[in-house]
Amino acid sequence: MKNKPNIRIEIDPGCTVPEIVIRTDKKTADIERLIEAIEAENENDLPKIKGYNGSIMTLINQKDLVRAYTEHRKVLICTLSESYEARYTLRELEELLDEDHFVRISRFEIVNLDKVSGFDFSLAGTIKVNFENGDSTWVARRYVKAIEERLERLQAGRGAAL
Repeated sequence: MKNKPNIRIEIDPGCTVPEIVIRTDKKTADIERLIEAIEAENENDLPKIKGYNGSIMTLINQKDLVRAYTEHRKVLICTLSESYEARYTLRELEELLDEDHFVRISRFEIVNLDKVSGFDFSLAGTIKVNFENGDSTWVARRYVKAIEERLERLQAGRGAAL
């Protein structure tokens, strides 16, 4: 950064979760790098997910997961490029995953909202989820209302942050 930012810490006993606000006249590449560094630091606190390809175990960063789902009584986890078997139940996996980024869309599937390229609401009563890697899936009817509410909260939160 050409101009060093002013850094100020405000102690607020009522603030239980730290909040970072970046005040600037415009969003620049330097600001983007600063945001990425802060996000990367937060991601280091999240547990990595074990994925198995046969007898080979791979530790996967949560930010790289696209979705987790059950198929033929196995839990599978997908990244943008590969699929792995998980030796967790879907409920155990849901407890490990960051609730700010992951949401259950059915009894059998959890998705990473950061890897969703779009939601298709064209069919009444259901939602099609399209992912960055070209895959797609459907939100179960009983989860539609909860997903719509979650998306509204996300939009309101991001609008306030922009």
